[in-house]
Amino acid sequence: MNPDTSVGSSQSIALALEEGRRWIASLVRYAELRFRLLGLESEDASLHLLLLALHLVSSLVFLAGCLAMFVVFILYLLMLIFHWEWGWSALVCAAVLLVLSIIAATIFRFQIVKPLFVSTFGEFAKDREWLNRKKINGK
Repeated sequence: MNPDTSVGSSQSIALALEEGRRWIASLVRYAELRFRLLGLESEDASLHLLLLALHLVSSLVFLAGCLAMFVVFILYLLMLIFHWEWGWSALVCAAVLLVLSIIAATIFRFQIVKPLFVSTFGEFAKDREWLNRKKINGK
């Protein structure tokens, strides 16, 4: 055996290993920087989402107050128009609100049964089928 060839091949292996280590180190560094960026952006996003949630909750509270005042106004109108006592007017308001809530719940029930993202899930199913065919044909 020629001693020069073993030295040259061991140097090329060492260079290849060093190049592989550098490549892996740069890949790890890239991933680390991406995760840091994701962390920074998630902090900003979490603050933004918190503010959005706060605005949504306050809007819903104000809407609930508005609806309560509207129901009180309808109750007052029933008392004025029909000259009913307060109790009978409240009973009629409660019955009307019950009927409206049953109608809204029925509509909600039929809307919630509809599947979401039909096209997307269909594409995922096609992709899975294609991958399974690829796997079977590849073996």
